[in-house]
Parts: sequence; structure tokens; C-alpha cells
Amino acid sequence: MWSNKNKKQIGLALFFCLFLGCGSYPEVTSRESLELIKQVYTACNTRDVKRLAECEKQLEKLRLSGKMGTKEVDAFRKSLDLAKNGNWEEAQNQALKFAQDQIR
Repeated sequence: MWSNKNKKQIGLALFFCLFLGCGSYPEVTSRESLELIKQVYTACNTRDVKRLAECEKQLEKLRLSGKMGTKEVDAFRKSLDLAKNGNWEEAQNQALKFAQDQIR
């Protein structure tokens, strides 16, 4: 059984994670990745297919250069794939959440 002390500790941990920023997106590993989040957001916000394609090229470049890990690539893919499928607003929201989760 959980003691009252353990319950309080678990409750506090959940509070901090849910309300103060245990993000669901990984921390970016380079300045270029941080810049790419902005570019993805802008491409989605403006619904610009050309910008979106440039973001995909930049993502691949960063991945191949080793400046981005698998979790990071997957996080970018989430927004890019949504946009490519016409879900621009959801893609924009995902990109924004990714950016917000960088504030740690």
C-alpha cells in the first residue's frame, strides 16, 4: 500500500509534470533544430507547401549530419506529416507545442 507521504510525493510529481512543463516532445540537440521548429511552424501557419518541402530537406540534412537523434526526427515528422496530409492547423499546433516544450 502507498503511505500518505508517498501519495503526496506522487501527487506533487504529477502536478509539476502536467502543469509546469514535463513536455511530451524531446529536447532539441542543436541550434539548427530549434530554428527548424520555427520554420515548420511558419510553414504550417502560412500553409506554404514550398516552405514545408524546405523544412523536410533541412530535417533530412540535420538527421544525416548526426545533429538530430531519432526521437527528435520523429517529433518533427509528426508535424510535417500532418501538414502534408492537409491538417495544417493541427500541424501548426504540434509545432507550437514542440517549441513550448523546449522551455525547460
